[in-house]
Amino acid sequence: MDTHIALDGTVENDRRTLLESRFPHIMEGVLKAWNDPETTNVFLNSILVDDRDNRKGLPEEVFAELMFLSDLNWKRTHFNSEGVQVSPDSFSFRSI
Repeated sequence: MDTHIALDGTVENDRRTLLESRFPHIMEGVLKAWNDPETTNVFLNSILVDDRDNRKGLPEEVFAELMFLSDLNWKRTHFNSEGVQVSPDSFSFRSI
C-alpha cells in the first residue's frame, strides 16, 4: 500500500496492489478473462512466459501476484484433498 500526501496536507492510502497501480492493462486482462478458467490460463501464461526476447520483465511483487492468481485459477477447476470441488463462483475481483 502506498501513502500519498494530497495538496491539502491530508494523507491518502492507496490500497491498490502494485499490479493494479502500475500494470492496469494486465489487471484489466485478468478481469476480462476471469469468468473462463481456460481463457484466464491462456492470458496469464502469455504474461508469465516470455515468448519475446525484448521484454524487460516484471517486478518480483507483480510476478508473485500473477502466480497467486494463476494458482487460484488452477485450484478453482480442481478438487481439493478432501474430494470437494472448489467452485469458480467462490472467487471474484472488484472491478477497476
